[in-house]
Amino acid sequence: MKINAVKLHISTGTGSYGFSFEFGSHLTVVRGRNSAGKSTLFNTILYSIGMEELVGGRDEKSLPYGVRDHFLYEGKRHDVQVSEVFAEITNDEGRSVTLRRAIKHQQRHTKLIEIFEGRCLTKHLPFENAKPTYIHDAGAAQREEGFHRFLERFLNLRLPAVPTSSGGEAKLYLQTIFAAHAVEQKRGWTDYIATIPFYGIREVRTKVVEFLLGLEVFDTDALKHRLNSESLQIHEDWIKAVGELTRAANGEGFAIEGLPNRPDSSFNERLVQLIRKSGDRQITLQQYRTQLREEYRALEEKIENYEKATGDEAVAELEAAATELRELNFLHEQSITQLTLKRASLKEYEELLSEAREDLARNRTAQKLKGLGGDYDLDLAKGRCPTCFQNVSETLLGGAITGPVMNLDENIAYLKNQCSMLDRQIAGFRSDIEEVERISSELGRRLAAKSDHLKALRGDVSTGAVQSKAMIRRQVYLESQVEKLAEIDRLMHEKLPNLESLARQLKVNQGHRAKLPKERYAENDQEKIAIFEKWFRANAGSFGYESASIRDVEISRDTLTPVLEHIELREINRKNRTDIKADSSASDFVRLIWSYLLALYQTSANREVRGNHLGVLMLDEPGQHSMRVESQHALFQLLALEPGLQSIVAASFDEMDSVFTQATLNVKFKLIEWGDKLIRPFPIS
Repeated sequence: MKINAVKLHISTGTGSYGFSFEFGSHLTVVRGRNSAGKSTLFNTILYSIGMEELVGGRDEKSLPYGVRDHFLYEGKRHDVQVSEVFAEITNDEGRSVTLRRAIKHQQRHTKLIEIFEGRCLTKHLPFENAKPTYIHDAGAAQREEGFHRFLERFLNLRLPAVPTSSGGEAKLYLQTIFAAHAVEQKRGWTDYIATIPFYGIREVRTKVVEFLLGLEVFDTDALKHRLNSESLQIHEDWIKAVGELTRAANGEGFAIEGLPNRPDSSFNERLVQLIRKSGDRQITLQQYRTQLREEYRALEEKIENYEKATGDEAVAELEAAATELRELNFLHEQSITQLTLKRASLKEYEELLSEAREDLARNRTAQKLKGLGGDYDLDLAKGRCPTCFQNVSETLLGGAITGPVMNLDENIAYLKNQCSMLDRQIAGFRSDIEEVERISSELGRRLAAKSDHLKALRGDVSTGAVQSKAMIRRQVYLESQVEKLAEIDRLMHEKLPNLESLARQLKVNQGHRAKLPKERYAENDQEKIAIFEKWFRANAGSFGYESASIRDVEISRDTLTPVLEHIELREINRKNRTDIKADSSASDFVRLIWSYLLALYQTSANREVRGNHLGVLMLDEPGQHSMRVESQHALFQLLALEPGLQSIVAASFDEMDSVFTQATLNVKFKLIEWGDKLIRPFPIS
């Protein structure tokens, strides 16, 4: 991307004002004294291309009042009536467009950016056939009418989807990418990429660097995210299906064998069985259904031969039913008691586990503090009192205990084993409780059915019915049970094939997951990061970085930022700090930022890398914190020597001609400068 020109047009009651500048293809130096409008020009360029969020705001509020409200010229105040900015940009294929965006306008909103084909500023082509686009509203990065969607395509980028802090996915928005291409003066020099707008993207700075370096990690991350989403869906579908089957089976007193509670790639539906306890033996659903049908047929024969329910046979049946009811009532009460005891035991073990985990956490904290004390050579960490130098025990009861005492490591190992054992016992209790709940529920249903049956038998005996109401009621109950069993059978035939299909999907998912790189960055990505590291070190050496040996500085494979002994290099202001390896002076930290941002372009432009850098770098006042002029000279030299990089650098050079001359000595660049005021009377063609 190249920014060819920018133009600001302001209409006031006294005439037209503004500015118009063309930039060079390589290094352009914008020179002006402090408060002369360098930052105004810088921010206006960002606003014209929809990147004003990099200076901390949206729309015209991000710009200084001089371009949107009023300005002073020759001691007089001029109120802004209409203000609009134009920018001409060219992509790497040579296509040019001119953008127009209102700052203050009665007809055009600041969220509107109009696009004109061709070089309307530098070649004076007519502003015709404007294509309207919008910005800072939903869909601006996805919809055809969105400006950032247009800019993404214009720059031939394919922005990846990245994880967000909420657990979803979002596009790595163009504004986050541009934060590595433009550094504004106020906040830009506080971090390696300081002004990334907040969009809830996790590890956004690292993602930006990965994208600019063209790392393949995005494809890996996308596949990993897809596999994770698929795995979660499999888990949800599995749990839902198993829950439906379990509820239906338990409702009729059946337990399901061979059906895992969680997804299992080795699942085989032919091994699943529904088992019901009947006395001392277990029967399958098919056996139980056969048993019910045989009972139904036996009742039919009884009803045909039934004459009067007053004889010895009816009384015997009544007594048998009463006996069975008492047995069921005893078993049901027994199951309720057993359930209460097991629930109480579960609660007790859960409390023990909570205490053990708390003790484990405290011991680990003590171990960590002891380790930190050892790092700082503290006597107490070595088991010695710092005052009397006597040995200090690791227990408060050291004098009262004569036998051996466990140290911290032994305590931690013991508590870990204790937690593991309690976990297993709790899992066993929960499994037992589920089984007892199922049995108790089944006994309750049988108890209710037998109670109804007994009531009907008593009615038969007392009334001397010709036709047994008890038998008919029992037949109705059996018909209902057979229908319920048929529904369970239907549900099993529906869900089990689905579960087997989920098992096959899980197996494929696990196969793809096994092929993922074990490390975050594959070999190709590691090579690109190594190239980036070399460029960064070379740049830092050229700029005169002195706070540490540059040979010892690495690019972290976790954050992709410069580290020394695993500590990120940055400015750290601490009194009485003697370890220079962990500190970087303010000016040295700025040198690191120069080195970092330039290395991003240099690595991306490497033929072996072919990254996604836009090929433009905008720096506002890079000579921060009394930067030595020699370092600034080295920066300008390196920027000018990069043939594919357009650099626009705004600087005051301490408002001294000697500093400007020395900083730009033998450097080829285009100079832009003005007098006291950036905004001046301006004839608009």
